[in-house]
Amino acid sequence: MSAHELDHVAFAVPAWGPAGEVLHRELGARFVTGFSLPAFNPCQLALAEDMRLELLEPGSSPASFIDRFLAGNGGNAAPHHITFKVQDIRAAIALAQDTGIDPILVNTEQPLWREAFLHPKDTGLGFLVQIVQTLEAPEDITEGNEFTAGCPWEEHPAPQARLPVVFGQVPDLRQAEHVLAGVLGAAVHPLPVTDGGAPARVFRWPRGADLILQEAADPAVPSGLQSLGFAAEGEIRAEPGHPALLDLLAGGSFHPELGIRLSSLCLAATHPR
Repeated sequence: MSAHELDHVAFAVPAWGPAGEVLHRELGARFVTGFSLPAFNPCQLALAEDMRLELLEPGSSPASFIDRFLAGNGGNAAPHHITFKVQDIRAAIALAQDTGIDPILVNTEQPLWREAFLHPKDTGLGFLVQIVQTLEAPEDITEGNEFTAGCPWEEHPAPQARLPVVFGQVPDLRQAEHVLAGVLGAAVHPLPVTDGGAPARVFRWPRGADLILQEAADPAVPSGLQSLGFAAEGEIRAEPGHPALLDLLAGGSFHPELGIRLSSLCLAATHPR
């Protein structure tokens, strides 16, 4: 198996503050770490079970790649990449190359954080994939670093939601399975759909969120990540296989601060009286 965990979803945003406020208010996400660099400023927020979300704002350099990414999206926030952790980055790169995918931005020289990316034009997924080999959390790597930055929004004690599902649409589900199962080692499960509905699959790793992808019924609909499916503590949620799951993921509220929907997977709350 190549990947063992879907570790986090990253969003390109004009600024951390508005996006972080939404994630804290809606999901109880808590700021963990952040730092400022010329190319980009990343920060991470934690949810229940230490699932992470990452915000990437433009760095100090006029050549910041986040500036370019945002400009290509009309200046609006949008999902940027999904990160998978692997045990052996060089083996994962070789496996990708064996299947006809040439990783980009490869950096295997940094002992604490080795990484490579799979471009959506090569994978057909509609989103960028980062593969990382590390034994450290970002906050441990950057602790005490001169580039460390603080949380720009106010946080209050609040329960952290779980994030069991990331949902997206792809033009070709077979190609997605080729990449996610063949290269990244996902276990694949079919998902029941309503009559006439487009086929969908659950891609699962030993740790982290599931990735659910549905083939876009309309070729004109842009592929890519569509929603984050969350569940609060004490709620009964729709599991993979539940007939309401895809409807729940397609619903929810769109948040322009992130460029994605936040979709509750709650079927009924369990509040003992």
